[in-house]
Amino acid sequence: MSRDQEIAIRVEHLSKMYRVYSHPSDMFWEIIAGKPRFKPFWALQDISFQVPRGNVVGIMGRNGAGKSTLLKILSGTLNKTSGEVEVHGRISSILELGTGFNPEYTGRQNIYLGGLMVGMTQEEVRKKMDWIIEFSELESVIDQAFKTYSTGMQARLTFSTAVCIDPDILIVDEALSVGDAKFAKKSYGKIQEFRDAGHTILLVSHDVNTISNFCDHAILLEEGKIYAQGKPYEISQIYYQLLFSVESQARAPAVPAPQELAGPEAAEATPALEAEEPEAPDGSDRAALRAFALRKLNLSEPFNQGNPHQNRLGNQKAEILDYSILDAQGNKVNLLNSGEKYRFFSRAVFYEDVKAVTSGFVIRNAKGVDVFGTSTLVQKQLTVEAKAGTIIESCCDVTMWLTNGVFFLSVSVADPYAIENVQYDLIYDAYQFEVRMKEGIFTTSIVNLDAQPIVRNILWGEASLVPLKPYILASIR
Repeated sequence: MSRDQEIAIRVEHLSKMYRVYSHPSDMFWEIIAGKPRFKPFWALQDISFQVPRGNVVGIMGRNGAGKSTLLKILSGTLNKTSGEVEVHGRISSILELGTGFNPEYTGRQNIYLGGLMVGMTQEEVRKKMDWIIEFSELESVIDQAFKTYSTGMQARLTFSTAVCIDPDILIVDEALSVGDAKFAKKSYGKIQEFRDAGHTILLVSHDVNTISNFCDHAILLEEGKIYAQGKPYEISQIYYQLLFSVESQARAPAVPAPQELAGPEAAEATPALEAEEPEAPDGSDRAALRAFALRKLNLSEPFNQGNPHQNRLGNQKAEILDYSILDAQGNKVNLLNSGEKYRFFSRAVFYEDVKAVTSGFVIRNAKGVDVFGTSTLVQKQLTVEAKAGTIIESCCDVTMWLTNGVFFLSVSVADPYAIENVQYDLIYDAYQFEVRMKEGIFTTSIVNLDAQPIVRNILWGEASLVPLKPYILASIR
């Protein structure tokens, strides 16, 4: 296979400009006067990338970044302003719910219409009809008008029609974000089949877990330009930085011990907060408040594990100075045993008065997929008010049911009443830890369900527990 044959999509210096008119009549006067009366809006500017055949590429970006415009050009439903686009192979796209479907037609009629739009002949559509209806699970309403379908039902029919042709390239634009969980799982299973068969997939999603889980490569768009591209895990962190618009802060290492511990012996061995320390300094001097908090916490510098994946986000109204995972003896640990109890904790100093605070913890795996998360807000715990100089300690006691893997703990303090969850401070992937493999379960397991196997001899009426051996061999004589 030649180099060109190995590339499914090639985009070079692609740009798309829309003409924005202040008034509808401006288009008429533009023709009469022969002078432009529009304002140019560049949805895409000088976009270049390649997608190797068989790769799954995720496209991320904030609303208005140009994601949908890019996919429409690749799909051939929108003309470009300049640049070159090469697509090698049969392409099918799911750009918007019901794209090309007539709301007055029945579901069955729209399957014909949608099939023709993705390049199928009428005979091919007839052969695929039963499969499409069965996959969409819409047998009972397939002869009703499309406009009577719910949003989720429209998504089912759109997706089923698009994937029935077994395309070389599949483009999906957030179409799987609606519908019930059962069909979403079924749809992602179909996408996984395409991936395993070596087809090329472009997937747009705001969900970093979806991008991290499915994609080999990720592209981040911002204001119509490629802001970054690379490994999905790394790009998802940059995406979070764009969302919260806060610079990462370097951290100097230190290994202090926290105040609250699981047992009395550990409490005696761990330095507590200074009892004689005067009240926090008045005013908004961040340096003075920070120095005061460090003295109270017996820290020379804020704690930093030295994890290279760590990023910091937030509006900087607070700063998390200390965080970790503690074992039952109150020791900071990063090598954990599955099935044992641990405590997540963080300590933050506030530089401004805030009306309410919620604290949270999230665990992600090595691919950046969330595997656990909680906060005082979702736990329906009372939030607290914090004045400048207040130090808030947050703890979460857990039983570590994860196993066999490397994970990252993120810690945060946020405003629970903001329209969007505004972070005061969030350390993304703050603490790296590893959970040892639990004996007695498969090595491919990522969770420990504390299995208690029971074997009963039903034939002879015995109901006693039989201990399992490493290998059980059975034979019929």
